[in-house]
Amino acid sequence: MTKSTNQIGSGVSSGNSPILDLNDPRLDDYRFLRDRDLSGARRNEGLFVGETLPILTQMLAIPRVTRSILASQRMAERAAQVIAQSASPNVPLLIASDAIIEQTAGFDVHRGALAIGLRASLDCRTPFDSAFQAANLLVALDGVINMDNVGAIFRGAAAFGVSGVLLSKDSHDPLYRKALRVSMGYALTIPYAWCDDLASTISEMRARRPLLRVLAADCSRSAKDIADFDSQTHAETPPTMLIVGSEFEGISPLVLKASTDRVRIQIATSVDSLNAAVAASICLHRLAAKPI
Repeated sequence: MTKSTNQIGSGVSSGNSPILDLNDPRLDDYRFLRDRDLSGARRNEGLFVGETLPILTQMLAIPRVTRSILASQRMAERAAQVIAQSASPNVPLLIASDAIIEQTAGFDVHRGALAIGLRASLDCRTPFDSAFQAANLLVALDGVINMDNVGAIFRGAAAFGVSGVLLSKDSHDPLYRKALRVSMGYALTIPYAWCDDLASTISEMRARRPLLRVLAADCSRSAKDIADFDSQTHAETPPTMLIVGSEFEGISPLVLKASTDRVRIQIATSVDSLNAAVAASICLHRLAAKPI
C-alpha cells in the first residue's frame, strides 16, 4: 500500500507546512518569551509556557490545557506523534526552523519544542477544596522565590506522595517555564493553591482538621529533630503539612506561629543550613507514608 500524498513521514500532515515568515501571526504567542515570562505578562494573560517533549506530553494529558505547540522541523514528526497519541489530539502543531523559533522566542530552544498552556483550570483551586482537606501529606511554600527551588520541591513532592502544595502569594510561580521544567512537569499534576494570607489559611485548616500537624522546617537549634516525626516510628501517622521558607529569610513569624512544631535536620555543626529543596525532600522522605 502506498503512503498517502497528504502525509509527510508518518505523522505530520502537509497542512503543517513550516512557517517561513517571522511576522506570521501564528507565532504571536511565542514572541519574546523570556521577557514576557520575567515581567509576569504570561501569567497575567492566563498563559504559561512549556518546553521539551516530556513536559508537552504531560500538558497534552490534561484536556483543554494546551493551546498550541511550536516545534522545529527536526522535532516535528515526534511532536505530531505525541499530539496524536494524547488526550488532546486536535491541538494545533506549528512548525518552523530552529532559527525562526530562536528569533521569535528570544532564546535558543535547543530541545526544539515549545507549547502555550492555559492556566485557568490549574490556578483555580483553593486550600479548602476536597483535595487539600482530605490530604495526608501537604507542603506549604512561604515566600520561596527561587524558581529552581519551587520546581525541585514539586519534583520531591511527587516522589514522596504529597497530595497538594500551598503557595504564599509571594512564592514563585510553579508554572514559570524553568520552574516547570525543573519539576519535570509535576507542577501540572500535583494540585496547588495560592494563599493571600498563608498564616491565616493554615490556622483555618487546623481549625477544620484538629489532627493536622503543621511542621515548620527551621534550622534553629531550638527546633525538634525531624526524626521525632518519622512516619515509620508511629503506628498511625496523622495528616501532616510541611512548611518550607525561603533560602535567606526562612519562614515568616506569623506562619511559624501558625505551625504546631518547628523541625530541623541534624547536620554537621560547621554547616548552617541546606538548600530549601534538598531540605524539603529529606523531610518529606521522613514524613511520607511507607511504602509510597
